[in-house]
Order: sequence, then C-alpha cells, then structure tokens
Amino acid sequence: MTQMSLEDIRQTAAEGMEGLSTSRGKDNLVFYLVSRFILVLVAVMLAESVIAWLESVTLLPLLQRFASDYVDMQSLETTSAISLLQLMWSLLQAIFGASPFHLTSLVSKPAAVGLAIAMLLLLVAPLLVGALAYASLVVKKVRALQEQRERELAIIEQQRSQFITDIAHDLRTPLMAISGMSHALADGLVRDEAQRDEYLHSICDKSDKMGTLVNAVFDYTKLGSASFELKRETLDLSQLLLREAATAYTDAEEAGMRLTTCIPEERCAVFADPVQLSRVIANLISNAIKHCPPDTEIAVLLVRQAGTAFALVADTGDPITANPDDLFQPFAQGDAARSSSRGGSGLGLSICKRIADMHGFSFSVAQPYGRFTKAFVLQCPLCE
Repeated sequence: MTQMSLEDIRQTAAEGMEGLSTSRGKDNLVFYLVSRFILVLVAVMLAESVIAWLESVTLLPLLQRFASDYVDMQSLETTSAISLLQLMWSLLQAIFGASPFHLTSLVSKPAAVGLAIAMLLLLVAPLLVGALAYASLVVKKVRALQEQRERELAIIEQQRSQFITDIAHDLRTPLMAISGMSHALADGLVRDEAQRDEYLHSICDKSDKMGTLVNAVFDYTKLGSASFELKRETLDLSQLLLREAATAYTDAEEAGMRLTTCIPEERCAVFADPVQLSRVIANLISNAIKHCPPDTEIAVLLVRQAGTAFALVADTGDPITANPDDLFQPFAQGDAARSSSRGGSGLGLSICKRIADMHGFSFSVAQPYGRFTKAFVLQCPLCE
C-alpha cells in the first residue's frame, strides 16, 4: 500500500465529503446526474430544432417534389420524426400496393425513399449522440466515485493501523514500567520503605494514566460506531459554558492559571446533545490547563453573529508550531510542548472534532485570536 502523508489524508477526506458516504455527497450525485441530463436534453432539443429547420428549408421541398405523385404531402408541412415515419409508411404502402405501372414509376425515383430515410436519420442522430454523451458522463462519474472510495478505504486502513500502533506505543511504556516495579517489589529487591512507597505511587499513577487512555479510546470508538446516536435537545449554550468554566476553575487555579469568561447573560439557544457538547468544552479547557505554562490566561468566550453562536476556548500560552489541522488527528500532539509527558491521551481534540462533525458544527483553531495566542472555535447555528 502506498504511504500517504497527513496532507494527502486531509485532502482526500475533504474530497470524501462529496462522495456517497455522506448525505451531502448523495445529494451532490443526484444534482450531478439531473443537471447533466437536463443539459444533454436541452442540447438535443436545440440540435433537433436546428436540423428540423434546415431540413424544412432544404430537403423538404425536394422530398415533396419526389413523393408528391405517390402520397399526400399536405400534412407534411414541417419535418419531425413522427411525420417522417408516417411518410415512410405511406411510401411503403404505395410501393407494395401499387400496380406494376405505378411500381415501375416509383422505382424509377428511389430518391424519395432515400431522402426520407436520410432526413429521419438526421433527426435521430442528436438523440443517439445525446444518449451516448450522457452515458459517458455517468460512467465517468461512477468510475471517479469508485476510485475515490478506494482511496478512502486505503486511508481508513492506514489510519486504523496507525491508531493501533499509537495505542500500543502509549500503553507499552507505562505497562513495562509497572511490570518492572511490580516484579521488583514481589521479589523483595526493594527493601527501603521510602523507595517502596515511591514505587507504589508510581504504579498507581501509571495505572491511572493507562485507565484514562483506555477510557479515551473507548469514547473515541464509541462515537464512531453506527449504533451511537446523539440525544439532541434545545439548550442554553451560555449556561453550558458557564457551568463548564465553573467546574474547571479550581483546576486552573491549582495550575497557577487564570480562568476568565466573557459570556452574555441572555439565552443562546442551540440544538445539540448537552452531554456531548459539554464534553467538547470540558476537553478544550482541560487541554489548555494541561498544555499551557503557569500564569497563562484561559478564556471561555461566546460570540453571537448573524444567527450563529461561536463558543471559544482561548489562551495566552505557547502557540502551536505544527500544522494546527494535525491536532485533530488521533494521538496527535501538535508539537513538543504538547507531548504526552505533560498528560493527556492525544485523543481529546479528535473526540471534540468527531462530536462537532456529528452535530454538523464547525470546529477549528485560530491563532492568534485577538490578544490570545490561539483559540479553539466551535461554530453552532442558533435556534430560531
């Protein structure tokens, strides 16, 4: 399998939004097929009109001259496929029903039959060309979707392999440390009481980190399962932000940081799952506390504009030096300052992104943002 970079993955994932895997992609496919059909139909009708006019000006007088002795030409004032078929039928009846004298006379002028056939073929030609053109467009589109689907499957397989590798890597180090310290304690190699306590505390700490990682992986995979459904309701986004900021205030204070809010008092109604949306805001505040240095200001903001609510978690900590979009990939840390040594599973932002996508909300990072070095922005449509 050809290895692909994160940029290739993002580009193909963006293209995947137009594929059949989403309702938007299905709507786009229907629009493509209907619009191309209408364009081909209009082109065929225009071609038919032009050919019919040219035939009525040039070929129809000749046909009337050749066939007027054998059939009634009064009804053939304009050329059309139906009228030409009727004329062909009349000519055939005249040929097979005529007396030998008339048959000889008709055969002496085969131009009438040949000209009628040529006119009919000219009228049918745009229909055949249009059908072939539309079939070619459909086949081309289907092949493009198949190729796109194959690329998506290749990316999913690569991401799954990388996901498993990252989980194994993050679990192996603390597990090996726990195993080594546990064996040392069990074999009686640690005799000093203070060192024994240090080993036990280290085992508890690493076990807690492994439990946190396993829970994060469970939440991430659960959100991506087909059986998971959001429990949406109309909620007040202002109260939700204030509640999550109040919950995290003590943690920020213990980390030597200032947690501030700028949230309007009036109701800000959005249609969302309150549990999952609270998880997004809590993860963003928790990430800022874990990955920013002391004396950092963390702000929870709410901005309303043109029927849209913007919930932001901004901070004055270190900027993100890597590509900000990479942060939304599972187990991505962004830069050295956001390494796992400072805590966290690397799945927090991926979970936030997945929850936002499930709601149809926009989730991005902006840096700088006003006087803040960076801000994570959740964009939600307001309820009317």
